[in-house]
Amino acid sequence: MQGYKGVLKQTLIIEIEKARENMIQVALEEGMTSDNALQVSQFIDQLLNELHKIRLTK
Repeated sequence: MQGYKGVLKQTLIIEIEKARENMIQVALEEGMTSDNALQVSQFIDQLLNELHKIRLTK
């Protein structure tokens, strides 16, 4: 089970980084408070919450 968590953790970290890059691009093009930037930000929050859950479980 530990190996699965490690892979899932790494996958989430990669997805978070991709989403952050996307959010930066959207914010530069549309503004930090655009609907699209806020949606990406909320998606990142969801990914971070999932990562936090994985780190809490042992």
